[in-house]
Amino acid sequence: MSNPKAPTGLRGPGRRFWKAATRERVFSESHDLARLLIGARTLDEIAADEATLATEGRFTVDRWGRRVAHPALKSLQENRALFLRVIRELALDLVAPEDSRPPRQY
Repeated sequence: MSNPKAPTGLRGPGRRFWKAATRERVFSESHDLARLLIGARTLDEIAADEATLATEGRFTVDRWGRRVAHPALKSLQENRALFLRVIRELALDLVAPEDSRPPRQY
C-alpha cells in the first residue's frame, strides 16, 4: 500500500509532517487521516503565528495605550496544545509518558 499523498494547501511544516508520519506508519482509517490532516494544518498555523510574533513582537498596544499580549500569542499556545493532542490521539509519541497520577482508591 502506498503512502497517501499530502493534501493540497499544506505548506512546509505541515507537508513535512504529513510525509514523515505516513512514511513511518500506515493510516488505514479515514478518521486517522483526518486527524493527521488537522495536525499538519496546525503545524502550518504554528509556523505562521511564530512568523507573525517574530516580526510584530509578543506584545502590542491596545486602543487605550496599554501594552497587551499579541493575539497571535494566544493562537500559538492553542495550536501547540492542539498539535500535542493530535499526536497523542494518533499514538505517534515516541515514548509513552509515565502515569502522572497515583492509582485511584475506589
